[in-house]
Amino acid sequence: MARAHRKFVVSPEQWKLLLSPVRAEVAEALRLLGPSSIADIADILDRPADGLYPHVRALVSAGFVTTAGSRKLGRHVETLYDVVADDFVIDFADNTGSAENDAIVATGLSFMNAMSRTLRDAADARVLEFHPDHRNISMNYELAWLTPEDFRLVRDLIARLKAVMDAGKARRTGRLYMTLAMAVPVVRSRGARPRQDPPSSDAESPRKPRRRATSDKPPKRSAAAD
Repeated sequence: MARAHRKFVVSPEQWKLLLSPVRAEVAEALRLLGPSSIADIADILDRPADGLYPHVRALVSAGFVTTAGSRKLGRHVETLYDVVADDFVIDFADNTGSAENDAIVATGLSFMNAMSRTLRDAADARVLEFHPDHRNISMNYELAWLTPEDFRLVRDLIARLKAVMDAGKARRTGRLYMTLAMAVPVVRSRGARPRQDPPSSDAESPRKPRRRATSDKPPKRSAAAD
């Protein structure tokens, strides 16, 4: 059965079934590998195969994964599984609903948990390279005010990153990498307002009266100033 290009998910409850860290990793492994056995998935995720069976069954029940034939291995026959689409896309109708927003939060946390595990594993294995000529890790964290045009540029750049990763899935050469990119509106209880431009030098501004010195003694210096 050929994969669809996209599967649109309109139900927050269905979407959240995908989002346990293990199930998200299983779905991504199948996107990478194509039709695979539980043993194949366990090998690339470095997880025990026995623990993956209930997660694969849940993904099948939710409509994200399907059986894709079988393969004989010695005296045993292995069932093969595959994702039903190359991409799963959120298509929630209500952006104000609590269920929809909870599902979005669960999505971000699931992605961050997978990245956190991958980062820890890479560090524990001492495979991270920091020298500029051989660096194999890149991170970035920024806060900035963006216009709608700026945000569209950021969104396009994230889409370009996804295109690079999708090409790597098909090519299957080089080293296996995980990437994660997000852009999220910032809400602060005390507000996060753009900085106002300072008044021009020609503008008149009230000046506070200067206080007259009440003593000829020099001011005391604090210990911190030393």
